[in-house]
Amino acid sequence: MDRPEYMRLKLADIPQDFVDQYNLQDKATPDGYIHLEIRKGMYGLPFAGKIAQDLLEERLNSHGYRQSKICPGFWKHDWRPICFSLVVDDFGVKYVGAEHARHLMQAIENNYTISHEWEGRRYIGLTIDWDYDNKQVHISMPEYIQEALTRFNHPRPKRPQDQPHPHVPPKYGAK
Repeated sequence: MDRPEYMRLKLADIPQDFVDQYNLQDKATPDGYIHLEIRKGMYGLPFAGKIAQDLLEERLNSHGYRQSKICPGFWKHDWRPICFSLVVDDFGVKYVGAEHARHLMQAIENNYTISHEWEGRRYIGLTIDWDYDNKQVHISMPEYIQEALTRFNHPRPKRPQDQPHPHVPPKYGAK
């Protein structure tokens, strides 16, 4: 970060062994708070994403990857036939030749733990079914509705309804 940030944290929210180890009881205010200075970053800070993005950009630039000025999150290599989109921590990669994909993986593995899925069936929570013979792609989110109904404790509808509201067919020519 360019400059430190400050925050106030309730002493009761800090584990007791941490309070004892760093003698925080003596540093707390009379109303039971600790004041902190954050110099590098911290999970949950609005700056954390920006810091991570800048660091990733610096690391990938050193391997020849550049982020588009027009379309943030879209990256291309200076000369390799490879490009990718990056959404949070999910890379969707288009490449010609596995050696170029391995180059990208090695550039990322230098600083991050990664996993890969060569068939391209999962991306940002979507399930992708590639039908190359018919030149089609089918995108779905299996189990999403059931998981959402469970998460929000919503009763299952008595009759199936595939949209948020009942469909009303248009009456063409009606005033």
